[in-house]
Amino acid sequence: MQSPRLLYRSFQKSLSSSTTLPCNLFAKKKPITLQGRVGNYLVRDVSVTGTMTENKKSLYNVVFVLGGPGAGKGTQCEKIQETFGFQHLSAGELLRQERQAPGSQYGEEIEGHLKNGSIVPVAITCSLLRREMDNSPKNNFLIDGFPRNKDNLDGWNIAMEGVAKVRAVLFFNCPDDVCVDRCMNRGLTSGRTDDNAESLKKRIETYRNSTMPIIEHYRALNLVTEVDGNRSPEQVRLSLTCPLRNFQQFFFLPEQAMCITER
Repeated sequence: MQSPRLLYRSFQKSLSSSTTLPCNLFAKKKPITLQGRVGNYLVRDVSVTGTMTENKKSLYNVVFVLGGPGAGKGTQCEKIQETFGFQHLSAGELLRQERQAPGSQYGEEIEGHLKNGSIVPVAITCSLLRREMDNSPKNNFLIDGFPRNKDNLDGWNIAMEGVAKVRAVLFFNCPDDVCVDRCMNRGLTSGRTDDNAESLKKRIETYRNSTMPIIEHYRALNLVTEVDGNRSPEQVRLSLTCPLRNFQQFFFLPEQAMCITER
């Protein structure tokens, strides 16, 4: 049996020799493999944006930011982006934007998944992430809320082979009851359809059953930095200063690499 990488390369080769337009591949009723789904979306978006990674000087450096809903991922990513110069990409926000985009082919499908607390197909999410990365002038990215399960991880590995390198994972660990309270309070003003009790229950189940194994996978690779999310935003921010300086030292911007302990 061929490996996923060989299957994906075979898929790319078949596209180059086929007269079938990429957008028409979705019309086929035959089952589409993970490799095929990811490849279809990437080809479609590259043809639309006209922007390719070949214009970049090196691989994209990626830090995954994972944790339960309401653990503080988005709040801290905004601060990290301001202080350390990363580009913050929220998988959830990109999906919400795509859902609301006029004429989006996938808006209705995304809406159903977000409302129910289920996981959007990896092909869609990888396509949106790749598009944003290709269009950004930066090479260092915080990707918040992805991958959420093994299918996400497999799809990422296929789509981003030779394109991006996962350098580290920030894991925001926070008790479920605290996460629920934060999300319910946020839902009063955010307008997010997924900040409701029924959706939150499913999202936390998904996090525990599907996302935690991904975190443990990266922990076994010594890539996880665990953050206590059950503190004030300022306390969490201060605790992240040294790990982020170290990321810069080893992977990103050596000239900014001195670890500073904030008091």
